[in-house]
Amino acid sequence: MSRAVLDASAAVHLVMNGDHAPSLAERLGESAIVTAPSLFCSEVANALWKYVRAGKLSLDLASQRVEECIGLTDSLVPERSLVQEALVAAARQQRSVYDMMYAVLARRSGAAVITMDRPLALRLEEMEIASYCPIVE
Repeated sequence: MSRAVLDASAAVHLVMNGDHAPSLAERLGESAIVTAPSLFCSEVANALWKYVRAGKLSLDLASQRVEECIGLTDSLVPERSLVQEALVAAARQQRSVYDMMYAVLARRSGAAVITMDRPLALRLEEMEIASYCPIVE
């Protein structure tokens, strides 16, 4: 049984049908359980708001896409349970607390992080946390 932690960048890329959407969908399909930290919702909404602001997506469609992104996960893990460990990891790894929330969740659950954030994927590799990023391959 494989587990995955879905990063907001990958979820948005998938629902916006980006170039790597098919490979992301395949990887998600191979995962028995998909989780994300609860901040995933805010990150997804913020990314889609940027599409609205740029005139590339209507607000109604952005709202639908937010729900589609959230629907890609089986569960959302409360930030509160991850934040202390993520803060320490962020200081050690010189990455944002936001990124380290995904790393901490993946490490705790023995999951791979699915992301479109190449620098994050490379840092996860250094941390010996599995990841899938189609632009790293």
